Amino acid sequence: MLIAFAGLAAWQWDEYGRECELARRTVANAADSVMNALVGGVRSHRRLGLFFSEQVQGVLEGLVQAEAVRAAAVVSEDGRGVLSAGDATLLNLAPPLAEGGYWDEAGYRLVARFRLPADSGSPGGPGSGRGWGRRWQIEEENTAGPFDYRQPMMAILVMDRSSADAALRRAAWTRGSIVAAGWSVVLCVALMWLASVRLAEARGKARTLEVEARHFRDLSQAAAGLAHETRNPLALIRGWTQRLADSGAHCADGRQQAQAIIEECDRLTARINQFLAFARPTEPKLERFDPAELIEQLAALLEPDLSAKNLTLARPTAVCQILADRELLRQALFNLLQNAVQASAENQVIHTAVICRRDGRVRIEVADCGPGVSTEASEKLFMPYFTTRAGGTGLGLAIVRRIAAAHGWEVGYTPRSGGGAVFWLDGIHGR
Repeated sequence: MLIAFAGLAAWQWDEYGRECELARRTVANAADSVMNALVGGVRSHRRLGLFFSEQVQGVLEGLVQAEAVRAAAVVSEDGRGVLSAGDATLLNLAPPLAEGGYWDEAGYRLVARFRLPADSGSPGGPGSGRGWGRRWQIEEENTAGPFDYRQPMMAILVMDRSSADAALRRAAWTRGSIVAAGWSVVLCVALMWLASVRLAEARGKARTLEVEARHFRDLSQAAAGLAHETRNPLALIRGWTQRLADSGAHCADGRQQAQAIIEECDRLTARINQFLAFARPTEPKLERFDPAELIEQLAALLEPDLSAKNLTLARPTAVCQILADRELLRQALFNLLQNAVQASAENQVIHTAVICRRDGRVRIEVADCGPGVSTEASEKLFMPYFTTRAGGTGLGLAIVRRIAAAHGWEVGYTPRSGGGAVFWLDGIHGR
C-alpha cells in the first residue's frame, strides 16, 4: 500500500510539473507574439523623424492597455533613446540588457534586440522628383535624434504572471487533493486491515477464553465435588475422634493424640473451605451501599483478634456509595484485614481508607505497620498457594484477586511510607 501511495504521489508530482510548464509556456508564447507585433510595428516606420517617438509611444501605450502586459519599452542600445509605457519601475532598463526571457517577481520579462531597415525614405535618382539633396536630408533626420537606424535597438516586455500563478495554485490544489484522497484511501484500507486483524485476534482470544472458562467451570465443579466427598468422611473422623477424647477411656497420651487429630481435621476443613471459595464461580450481584458500614461490621467481627494484640483499627471518614456485590466485597476486605492483623505487631494501628475520586471511581485501602513485603515476594503475592507466613494457605489474596477481576477492579500492593504494606482495591464504581 505504501508503494502504491508513493507511486500515486510521484505521478501527481510529475503531472503538476507538466501543468506548471504548460502555464509558463503559455505566458512565454503570448510574450513572443506581443514582442513580434511590437518589433514589427517599430520596424514599419521608415523614417526616424520628428514623429517617430510619438508614433512608437502610441504603440507602447496601446500594448499596455491589455491586461497581460504590465510594461513595455523601446530603447536604443547605447541608452540615449528611451520610450516606455506602463509601470516603469518594472522595466529595469539599466544597461547592459541581456536578450531572452526569464521569470522574476514582477512577471515574465522578455528582451529582444533588433535593427531598423537600412534604407530610409525613397532612394532619389532619376524620376524620383527628389534628387540627391533630398536623400541627404532624410539621412540627416535618421541620425540626428536619439534613435539611429545604424545602431541596434532593444524592446522590453514585462508580462503579468498572475494568470500563470493562479493556474499553478489550481494545479497544486488539484494534485494535492488527489494525493490526499489517495492517502485517505490507503489509510482507510490500512485501518480496515488492522481492524480486521484485531477482530480476528479478539475472536481467537474470546474462543480461547471461552474454552478456558468452560474448562475452569468443569474443574471447579469437579473440585467442589471432591472437596464435598472429602469433607464428609473428614467430619466423621473428627466426630468419632472427639467422642473417643471425651469418653475418658484412654490414657492422657491417647487423649492428647485424639485432640491433635481433631485440630488437624479442623485445619484441613478450613483449607477445604478456602479452596471451595477460590474455585467457586464468581458472579457479582451488584447493589449500592456504603463501604464504611461494611468495614465497621468487619471491625466488630475481628474484635477478638484486634484485642489479642491490642491493635487499633482506624475507620474511614469519607462516606460515599459504591456499586458492588456486598458479600464478595465483604469477603475480600475480611481477607485483607485479617492479613493486616496477622502482619502487625502489638500496639500498632491498622488504617483503612475509602477514597472517592472526581471521576466517580472509588479506591479502598488497608494499610498495616508490619514488616512489609520483599520485592521478590511482591510479584507473587496474588498467586494461588503462595504465602510468606508460616501456616498460611496462600489463597486469601488469590480470592481477593478473583473477586476484583469479577467486578472489573484492580487490586495491588504498594509499600507503606515508614514501613508496612498497603493493599488496595481500585476502580470501584461510585455514585
